[in-house]
Amino acid sequence: MKKVPACVLFILLGQALSVPAVARADTTSAQPKPRNSMKKYMKRQKKEQRKAQKSQKRAVKNWKKQHQIR
Repeated sequence: MKKVPACVLFILLGQALSVPAVARADTTSAQPKPRNSMKKYMKRQKKEQRKAQKSQKRAVKNWKKQHQIR
């Protein structure tokens, strides 16, 4: 019967010690959190998509130029 309260006490103490460490790690961050990170991500995705489309068009244009039927 004494093992059960000891286990419960051990679990509670273990969690109590780990919580402040996590909280401190979050608050003492050296890097500032990015603002509007989703907006920046979407802007970058759109830019990469446009770049890929231009590259694809350029490849098709070059292929047509090289394989012209006269």
